[in-house]
Amino acid sequence: MEKKEQIGLIIKNVLFFIIGGLLVFAIMSFTVVNDLKAENAELTEALDISRYEADRLLEDAKAQFESGDYSEAKATLKTLFEKQPGSKEAAEGRELLLTVEDEEMAADKRWEAALPEIRKEWLNNMAERLLVESDEERAELEKNLNEIITEAWEDAKSKVREEWVKED
Repeated sequence: MEKKEQIGLIIKNVLFFIIGGLLVFAIMSFTVVNDLKAENAELTEALDISRYEADRLLEDAKAQFESGDYSEAKATLKTLFEKQPGSKEAAEGRELLLTVEDEEMAADKRWEAALPEIRKEWLNNMAERLLVESDEERAELEKNLNEIITEAWEDAKSKVREEWVKED
């Protein structure tokens, strides 16, 4: 009987240990995890605020405009209008947007005007490059012509002989 009591006591202790561990885990989950979730939400909000800060967005749009990246500048300004619609930077951004669109249209017109000449020059350069490559390949072929013919003859000699025998 004493062994059964000892085994029962050991089982009770193990069960109490498991229940205690689960209890500690549950308490930690409710306290620590909830605290971390709240802190994560606060940090996410702070990151959004800094990411969509009106001054920063306007300066980014100006820099993109100066570098000639009109589509990125317009996208940044759109974000500024969405995230900070009532700010003074948004009002300045609307003026910048008009400038960006005007400059983009002017750049498109300059491109369209220059396109025929650019295309002609590009086509000439491409044709010249292809001709040079072709000449190099032809020179290589002519240089190795006898070797290529001899090799082809060795490969075809047995077939040519068979055909010759059939004709004879």
